[in-house]
Amino acid sequence: MNFGVLANAHYSSVLYPRETPPHSLLHFYTFTFLPSSFLSSSSRLVYNLASPVVRESALPKRQPPAPIVESLAVAVSPQRAWEALTNPGFLGDILMGHVELDPRPGKPFVWKWGVWADAAPGKGAHDWRGTVLDVVPGSMLILSGGSSTAVLTVKGEGAAALLTVVHVNSSSAPSEDYQYGWADFLLRVKTLLEPHPSGDALYLRTLMRATPAEVLRAWLSPAVMNKILPGKVALKAKVGGRFEWQWKHQKGAKNSGAFLDITKGRHIAFSWEGGPRPSEVRLSAERTPYGAFVSLEHLRLPPGASRRAVERMWAHLLERLRVYFYFGKKN
Repeated sequence: MNFGVLANAHYSSVLYPRETPPHSLLHFYTFTFLPSSFLSSSSRLVYNLASPVVRESALPKRQPPAPIVESLAVAVSPQRAWEALTNPGFLGDILMGHVELDPRPGKPFVWKWGVWADAAPGKGAHDWRGTVLDVVPGSMLILSGGSSTAVLTVKGEGAAALLTVVHVNSSSAPSEDYQYGWADFLLRVKTLLEPHPSGDALYLRTLMRATPAEVLRAWLSPAVMNKILPGKVALKAKVGGRFEWQWKHQKGAKNSGAFLDITKGRHIAFSWEGGPRPSEVRLSAERTPYGAFVSLEHLRLPPGASRRAVERMWAHLLERLRVYFYFGKKN
């Protein structure tokens, strides 16, 4: 099976499988082709792991499920990328939950998506448990649990690494769910590892199953944001209009500001009050093959503000918004 991979020559792109038509790629990234043999060994490995050996006469011939392949170039050393992919604390930040991982063959692992367990409708399990099948320190980690097997690889040199996930799932779950999930996972890894161009700004990026216009309309809707916080939201969705958020689970906690710019379907900027001077937050969304590519920047944090706490707050809100759209606005 042929797995072509798109990669950015400057190690700064979200990467898509070959079946994605070129015109649908993010226009602000420049792509070049890597040879399809680049992933051949890891692809064959997970392909074989997903293919039980049976007598031809016992079952009708059926092709094993095609592996999902997602890759992303990151401007850090391969060693730094590997350390991140095997660090439970770092992975827990990516999942907004909890991770237990000892990267040695035969050891158990647990990945828990905390926000999804709290915000998703119903009482489904939002975790992945299994065993570390194999490890090549510095370059490959194989995880298997339930119906899923994933091979995570790191390649590169100097200050450039290519992260790749090859995933096989034997259940009836739509392959698009896993493709979307791994693409978002790698995007978050890239965002957390690479420094923001402005230096001190908070910067978060994620993928949402919505159009850019739907994402920005939700942010400007008191009814939707009441659910997302959760809490009570009052706002006037116009430039100069003010907003106020009251958080349900933090008694007395409020945030307020004013809208500085609203570009329909593309961009929102607003002030964030607190401290001696307001700071500024910018939310933008662009179309991708996976839905909306959403980025949030918080510029000039107030003096004395906990960078970690503010980052967690925005990550929590974006993740709840992802859940909202993923489940068809039912949560």
